[in-house]
Amino acid sequence: MSRVGPLYEKVKHHITDGIVSGRFQPGTRLPSESDLVRDLAVSRMTVNRALRELTRDGLIYRMQGVGSFVSEAGPSTSLAEVRDIRSIIAERGGTYGCRVLESGAKPLDQQNADLFNLEAGQQVFSLLLLHLEDGAPLQLETRYVCRDFAPELLEQDFSRCSLFEYLHRIAPVTELEHLVEATLADQVEQEFLEIGAGHPVLRIRRRTWVGRKVVTVGYFSHPGDRYRVAVRLHPSDLVRSGAG
Repeated sequence: MSRVGPLYEKVKHHITDGIVSGRFQPGTRLPSESDLVRDLAVSRMTVNRALRELTRDGLIYRMQGVGSFVSEAGPSTSLAEVRDIRSIIAERGGTYGCRVLESGAKPLDQQNADLFNLEAGQQVFSLLLLHLEDGAPLQLETRYVCRDFAPELLEQDFSRCSLFEYLHRIAPVTELEHLVEATLADQVEQEFLEIGAGHPVLRIRRRTWVGRKVVTVGYFSHPGDRYRVAVRLHPSDLVRSGAG
């Protein structure tokens, strides 16, 4: 299954795919607007919108009369704020720990296959990790990762290099989606987060793209009294989402 969207997204994906693949290196000049119009068979207005959004997201920068260039810094500030739990704990002065509870390959069920835009039964890597702060459980993470994106994933020592850091080294995220809910802990969360049956938890489902491909789907559970999430949106994001 392929993702369908407006034409300016086609231009954005063409450029982000080039950045991820290394065809467009940091600091190098991108094809001109005229070249993009010709090569992608879209209007100049469509190209201009795509470049504006990529500039807003920090993936490229534009110089008047010169052209557009790939940013040295990689992903935008808003994307970089999807942060490593390890660094969050360190900033609070805590000591980070990680326990790998499960690790292997497994077939996707229909729900997760739909999130990856793949067929049910296709194999992905699966990790169940428990993140600790000063020895106390802070986050239970289930992460599904495309095997061709991170073929050596299961060989990593995540007590030395966090999963977040390892995946980010392979390629920066170009798009992400979060679904957040507050609920009561289920039996698995009670066991590993060491909380009672009536204890609230914060659950986050995160889906990440590199270029046009969904590369990871993650589920994160946190004790409701030990974790919080802040969201910052640009006014244009509110217009697009229809929020009032």
